Amino acid sequence: MFLFDEYRTAILNSGGVPILLLPPYLDDIKNHQPFLDDVTSIEENFITPLLDICDGFLFPGGSCWYGFDQYVFEYACRHDKPVLGICLGMQLMANVPFFQDANSDHTKKIESFIEHQSELMHVHSIHLFSSKLKDILGDDSVLVNSRHSSQVQFSSYFHVSSVSLDGVIESIEIPNQKFMIGVQWHPETLFGKDISSSKIFKAFVDACL
Repeated sequence: MFLFDEYRTAILNSGGVPILLLPPYLDDIKNHQPFLDDVTSIEENFITPLLDICDGFLFPGGSCWYGFDQYVFEYACRHDKPVLGICLGMQLMANVPFFQDANSDHTKKIESFIEHQSELMHVHSIHLFSSKLKDILGDDSVLVNSRHSSQVQFSSYFHVSSVSLDGVIESIEIPNQKFMIGVQWHPETLFGKDISSSKIFKAFVDACL
């Protein structure tokens, strides 16, 4: 397990203080299953005091999430603490209603005329609908990068705030929460290089403060 330093520097340069949270037991990290058993009461007693000192949570990209991530996100929902989900982090947010079904994954492989796995700085544009994210970015359309092979499926649980030209959901928001935005692209990589990425991190940190 590792975390790209881009996340840390984006939070720092936006006025926040990043704290790295990891599963309390090594087995949680070794088990690369996206749906795990509930966090035990012993783990909960260990984790909750750590979460209480956090003003918000960033869920980064990656290859899988853990039971620990699910617990932290549900904690954030219960306490209305700001959340920014990036790539896999957005997919984690979209799958919340389906956590109880170990065989359910509300994502599917992308089949599109747009190349969604690229190392280019800007890969495609997204169209923004009326949302908190659109208010933050102040535009109807922005260019984003793209490094993902799966896409989330629509659910009434969240609000779709943007899509790409091929209809892939590019960002979501959880309603009735202070700040819960998920983006499918990687603004941490573009931070300091385009204004949209800087705006996203600044808005997240401001919501935490």
